[in-house]
Amino acid sequence: MESKASLKRQHILKSATDFILQNDFNSLTLDSVAKQAGISKGGLLYHFPSKEALMIGLAQYIFEKFNMQFNVHANKENPIEKGTWCRALIEVTKWDLEHNAELNIGLIAASMLNADVSESISQSYQYVQNKVEQDNIDPITATIIRLAIDGLYYSELFNLAPLDENLREKVLQQLIAMTK
Repeated sequence: MESKASLKRQHILKSATDFILQNDFNSLTLDSVAKQAGISKGGLLYHFPSKEALMIGLAQYIFEKFNMQFNVHANKENPIEKGTWCRALIEVTKWDLEHNAELNIGLIAASMLNADVSESISQSYQYVQNKVEQDNIDPITATIIRLAIDGLYYSELFNLAPLDENLREKVLQQLIAMTK
């Protein structure tokens, strides 16, 4: 059972996530998160003594949620079936690109300014990479799929020739076909 402090911390991180999705990443302040969470700024500072600490917590929270969904999708299939983890990554990425774009942009930007945020993101990527490499398909193909997904994120998050919805869906379907 989670402690009261842990639950409060989770509530703050969910509130910060909701704030970013409702507004934008650049509007995020400790005051705005405290207000969104319905707590005092002092209550927020107890759990996150600085905006930097909040950003590190937020990066960990977002990637924990991503990894949890990644595992849920993979466990819907037979884990020894060829391509299970790669398909899970594709499905979670599809949802994430459609629903969390502003959040992802902010986290990537924050990671460039803070080595701790970058390290947290790197650990999450390593977890995904390890899973797809052990996916009963050629590890090179699995890695190409992961790198193609990284490219989709890069293109969409930084608005660098993003694909229209139809072409993005076709690319994701082609990636799924590569898992079989």
